[in-house]
Amino acid sequence: MGNPPNNEYRKDYAGERVLTADGVEITEGLRVWTNNLEAGVISLENADFEWHGPERRYVLWFRVIRDDMPNDRGQLQSDDRVATRHPFSRKTA
Repeated sequence: MGNPPNNEYRKDYAGERVLTADGVEITEGLRVWTNNLEAGVISLENADFEWHGPERRYVLWFRVIRDDMPNDRGQLQSDDRVATRHPFSRKTA
């Protein structure tokens, strides 16, 4: 495990280019599948980065508003846990 730059374990998201697990740039409103295989849209409101020592990188955390739960606050997800295509059917979200 490595320490983050300047020992900053969390930092604000300021529009940096971050990709989903299938290599698509994360943007507000992007339709994705979560790691629970639920479809929804990304909300970058209050998104931030958290240092992940084993990978020696910052991971972006954000909320996904799931299609079947439009009135909830969203499910917390990270960049490596969402994809625009279903992992088994390859269907787009």
